[in-house]
Amino acid sequence: MSAHIRAIRLVNFRNYAGATALLSPGLNVLVGENAQGKTNLLEALAFVVSGSSPRTPNDSEVVRWGEGFVRVEARVVDGGHERRLAVGYAPGSRKRLTVDGAPVESLARYAAGVAGVRAVTFFPDDLRVVKGSPSDRRSFLDALLSSLRPAYARAAAEYARAVQQRNQLLRRIRDGLSSERTLATWDRKVVELGLVLLEGRAAAAAPLDEHFRASMRALYGPQKAAVGYSYSATPERYAQALREAHSADIERGITSVGPHRDDLRILLEGVDLTTYGSQGQQRLATLALKFAARDYIRDATGQDPVLLFDDVMSELDERRRDYLAGCFLESTQAVISTTNLRYFEPGALRRARVLGISGGSISQTTKSGVDNGG
Repeated sequence: MSAHIRAIRLVNFRNYAGATALLSPGLNVLVGENAQGKTNLLEALAFVVSGSSPRTPNDSEVVRWGEGFVRVEARVVDGGHERRLAVGYAPGSRKRLTVDGAPVESLARYAAGVAGVRAVTFFPDDLRVVKGSPSDRRSFLDALLSSLRPAYARAAAEYARAVQQRNQLLRRIRDGLSSERTLATWDRKVVELGLVLLEGRAAAAAPLDEHFRASMRALYGPQKAAVGYSYSATPERYAQALREAHSADIERGITSVGPHRDDLRILLEGVDLTTYGSQGQQRLATLALKFAARDYIRDATGQDPVLLFDDVMSELDERRRDYLAGCFLESTQAVISTTNLRYFEPGALRRARVLGISGGSISQTTKSGVDNGG
């Protein structure tokens, strides 16, 4: 069996002063009214698994108001072995990542499996992956690949810095403060790092497309769906295209070619869902992308990631709810939030662990969802 989270402890995380939750393999349902902490608990689970929040790049935002630090701990079971994870952060200090008490110095290594478990998350704001800008789709793809390869995560971060420095140089050349001859050095650096990203994305495109098609058939219907990678320049033409763009890049002060300008096209019957999809189609396509990411990780590692899905059932019809509930029950572990247990049929709830969330406190329950107190 793949790894799953057995327990999580939160200290000063969002609206939680201190709380502990026990989780089971299979389906776990977090139930409560809005603004009680369901989403925050899902965020904390992702935080301790990956070392970062999927909702904000600013770690200080997860620290409880008026407190000076945050700490999240988890116990992860993998076969007969249990790991102890902890992520601690105080504004102004370096984040502390530990596995079984030993520090992990690299966030990229921690997020790429050192913790022993990976997660795929869905939050309502994730609809931007389909309906938002190309940068949202690039971020989705880069986060997926970074969760599998620390080298990819490092290259993505270094590439972003190299493009920023090249842009600064372009503006200096435009303003007559530097010579165009100095661009060659930054061209080589940008191409070297950019090729790592392009090759990683190119290798992922076909399997992601296959998994996305299958998920859309199950969620939407027999209409033909596809995900395609759209290049500003292919790997073979990248270096030449960057050189050919020198004059235009200097005039505008930006680097116009490279993986930071690429996109994922998400199609249904050949129609671009980003531009022409309805809200319902975009929501189902976002879910399909998340399941495609799960299947891609499973293929790459042989392990199921934990599914952390927020308010996923409320805007679906009964057929699709039942389909998703079946997927969650058959997953190694899924933690799903809801305001209404009626979104799950009784047979699914009997097989699930249900946790009540109210005002930043967690009520532990039995498998059948009967409150045990605590």
